[in-house]
Amino acid sequence: MKRSVLKNVSAVFVVAAVLFTTVFSLSALTGKKAYAATFTPRLSAPSGSNKYYYDDDYNIFQYAGYGLPNCTAYAYGRAYEILGTEPNLSWGSAGAWYGYNAENKYYKYGSTPKVGAIACWNYGGSAGHVAVVEQIDSNGNMTLSNSEWGGRTFYLTYAKTTDSNPGGNSWWTFQGYIYLIDSAEVVNPVSTYKTGVYKTDATPYLNLRSGAGTGYSSIASVPDGTQLTVTETTIADGRDWGKTTYSGKTGWVALEYCNYVSATPQPTTSAPTVPPTTVAPTTVPPTTVPPTTVAPTFEREDTTEVPYAKDRLIGDVNGDGRVTILDATLIQKYLTDTVQLTKDQIICCDFDFNGRVSVNDVTSLQRYLIFVA
Repeated sequence: MKRSVLKNVSAVFVVAAVLFTTVFSLSALTGKKAYAATFTPRLSAPSGSNKYYYDDDYNIFQYAGYGLPNCTAYAYGRAYEILGTEPNLSWGSAGAWYGYNAENKYYKYGSTPKVGAIACWNYGGSAGHVAVVEQIDSNGNMTLSNSEWGGRTFYLTYAKTTDSNPGGNSWWTFQGYIYLIDSAEVVNPVSTYKTGVYKTDATPYLNLRSGAGTGYSSIASVPDGTQLTVTETTIADGRDWGKTTYSGKTGWVALEYCNYVSATPQPTTSAPTVPPTTVAPTTVPPTTVPPTTVAPTFEREDTTEVPYAKDRLIGDVNGDGRVTILDATLIQKYLTDTVQLTKDQIICCDFDFNGRVSVNDVTSLQRYLIFVA
């Protein structure tokens, strides 16, 4: 870049380069548009040694004394980083970027979001904001990278591709996108996580969401240590997500809170059966439980109270007078709607005595079988 050109207008430029000030547009140097064969999203702040953001010879805003934090300094540096060559973007305030490009036709522009595009806002005069589209997943979730004048050096915002104001403040006017690169040439990053069996590592539970991304609602709470089979992976919101099914519901979990176990489901290790002598021999037949002590309905994984029957052996779901791995298997099948249990059997499922039937009862019963004397 010929800094002599800039020095000749430095007094005016210093005023114009500040975000939310009067625009002063200079004609950028002409050049061929660059296309990226691959695109690496920026989901964290650039280091202080990154020349595109902090080197006077590369970043015009840094050179003029208006470097990071500043949305224009960031977007200019990010554009340079993406293209690998000096971008033909406005040297003025953010609110003028979209109009400047439209007038000079350096890059294509429009209202449809694309990876690598610069999103532009205006809110009076030359005041505005610019950000960069870093990711768009198959569910229409979009991640944008930003900086702000006098505030945060780097931060991410999230929006849907259908949003009319994608992540901007309500009082901003969204102008559109400047397409730095041809999206057809872009290869989006693929999650490095592979499909297979994972075990959750989040206390006390991990959210199972209806879609890949924190913007989706939680449809179930997966307890810590639960084994899940992940059938698909993707990247959204700067995180790796895995598609899985838990308690009859299919959704997505953040894989950073899971540990990989194997490529295929592992069979449950059979625990030794409890010797008959360790179980109270005087189990009362199911018919002795007064019907009035049983809740009329019971939903899995809810908070419905389960009444206890003192004359029944909790854990002996199959009623054979012993607590064995067969009882744990029955609870698992009940939770996945594989078998139907009687009301008396449901009472015996609550092995952890918390008033409900869940996967925790299976875990508690298995641990009991392993460590019982």
